[in-house]
Amino acid sequence: MTRARLRGLLPALALALALASALLFPAVAGAAEVWVGSAASYPLAREFSFLTDEGGQLSFADVQKPDQQARFAALPSDSPGPNFGITSSAIWLKVTLRTAVDTPAPWLLEVAYAPLGRLDLYAPGPDGYVHQIAGVSQPFASRAIPHRNHVLPLTLPSGTATTLYLRVQSEGSVTVPATLWQPAALWQHDQAAYGAFGLYFGLLIGLFVYNLLLFVSVRDKVYLVYVFYVAGMALFQVTLTGLGNQFVWPQLTWWNSRSPPAGTVMVATFGLLFARTFLLSAARTPLLDRFILLQVAGFMASFVVLMTLSYTAATYMATGLVLVSVTTLMVAGIVGVRHGHPGAKNFLLAWAVLLLSVVLQALHNIGTLPSNVLTSNAVLFGSALEMLLLSFALADRINVARRFKEQAQVRLAAERALVQAMSVSHEQLKTSLQEREAIIDNSIAGIAFLTPHGRMRWANPRMIDILGARGRDIESMEPFYLSREHYLAVGKAVAEKVKRGRLYETETQIRRLDGREIWILLSGKGVVLEGRVRGTVWVIIDITRRKQLEQELEAALEAAQQARAFAATAPADD
Repeated sequence: MTRARLRGLLPALALALALASALLFPAVAGAAEVWVGSAASYPLAREFSFLTDEGGQLSFADVQKPDQQARFAALPSDSPGPNFGITSSAIWLKVTLRTAVDTPAPWLLEVAYAPLGRLDLYAPGPDGYVHQIAGVSQPFASRAIPHRNHVLPLTLPSGTATTLYLRVQSEGSVTVPATLWQPAALWQHDQAAYGAFGLYFGLLIGLFVYNLLLFVSVRDKVYLVYVFYVAGMALFQVTLTGLGNQFVWPQLTWWNSRSPPAGTVMVATFGLLFARTFLLSAARTPLLDRFILLQVAGFMASFVVLMTLSYTAATYMATGLVLVSVTTLMVAGIVGVRHGHPGAKNFLLAWAVLLLSVVLQALHNIGTLPSNVLTSNAVLFGSALEMLLLSFALADRINVARRFKEQAQVRLAAERALVQAMSVSHEQLKTSLQEREAIIDNSIAGIAFLTPHGRMRWANPRMIDILGARGRDIESMEPFYLSREHYLAVGKAVAEKVKRGRLYETETQIRRLDGREIWILLSGKGVVLEGRVRGTVWVIIDITRRKQLEQELEAALEAAQQARAFAATAPADD
């Protein structure tokens, strides 16, 4: 066979070998290769094939066997990457990297899900596969690369294919967002990430300190609850970002796996308590308030389960309650807006922003939205804006309280001015009354007020002296007329005058309490209020002396007249 004929058979031979490989090794044929050149990074999440180890008993040697290799399956085409949710199974992942001739050798494999429990990487080395371990179940100091995420060094020979195996297992969610980085590119990426984290947690610290000082100043517990909410959000975010494991509790491996649900419980609990305190639900919406307290009790129970019993059960409890609590907070915000509660609009907007950010993050994670700074960190940005809006809601509450205080101060000033004016008027009235009382008390005429039934209600000192009633109860005294007929006659005349609104005036005799009869000038007039006669006012002047003088004068005139008559009839003296 000539060399030319052999060259003509090579394409057919290559096709035959490819078909044979596909028939004999179907698992290998289904595994895609990732071409690695000189780019800064390569996302690997969509390129994995996976194997589920339900019992978690398979070793790396077991996985290498043909029967286990045949179990590897490609991820669904619409999947953004390996996300298996909460599972007790161990997940094996496999990816093949083919490098170009000019591909650099040192690479870093980053799994950007900080709460992942344990990660085992098996990568080819000079003497076989090299095993590296990462995950929050390991002390932070044991990490090959001190990083908030799980970063493992790789050496990829140029111009060859390298198959990597990952074994992941976790008490929480099993998510493997893996990226292959050139070292310099990862460090450059981290500069922006850590800068954003610095701004975020700086904002949280500022809100924490500011509202704590407000609580110390005004002693309103809503600010203290908000402070705990901010602290819970900080715990939740340092857990998800891996900064807690890196900087806060690097040696507390037992806490690493429990901190995500603990942060969730703290955020949800104090978020509900903040809504309850801020919107005054106990007084305004008792039914909603009881439902909020029931959810708080549920979160507390999930925390107890988390720390003492089952991580998985606690996570499911907290996740279900979170869905209910988000709905509750939105409803509470709507009710607050309808009731016109101060700051309720910002409160509702804050929770709407957080809910929207969670939706955006979820859509990004499933691949619906493109990956960019906003979608990749939607929850981070959303929670920052949410806490700012809640702080604005508190500020609105302060402004409303300040306006109420200013209005109260204006009302108080007006009331004080009114009281002052009333005090002046009272003093003037008191002086006027004292002057009138002095005039009445020192009047030469007796003045009295009689009820419609003819009973004396009040009398001045001169009236009492005229009647001879000093030291007596004037209200129990009978009329001082000389006879029953005299009383009826005067009463009839007075009634006629009172009906016409006229003054009654006469000279008459009365009998004092000591039995002495005196002459008085009697003047009376009805007191009419609101169209009704309320009584009569009487003025009495003692004219007894005048009457005596008149009688004496009449007697003298009569005597003189008789004398003149006698003189006229007497005989003249011769």
